[in-house]
Amino acid sequence: METITQTPLKKAVEQYEVLIRGKWKPNDDFYKEVGINQKRFGMLIRGELPIYGYEAKNLATFFKVPVTDLIQ
Repeated sequence: METITQTPLKKAVEQYEVLIRGKWKPNDDFYKEVGINQKRFGMLIRGELPIYGYEAKNLATFFKVPVTDLIQ
């Protein structure tokens, strides 16, 4: 049985959903704002790729979390 670990980015998304009191779904404006394409975002949220500094900064700004929360 495989253990599913929660990535720091996934935690940030969940915190953001609590903040906005609803389910959040990324759209084209989000991808443009953070400078990450849909495929890469999916891989980052699943923890398949390391996050780059500029990505962490842009995502932290969008999700209103400290950058350090995303680079654990």
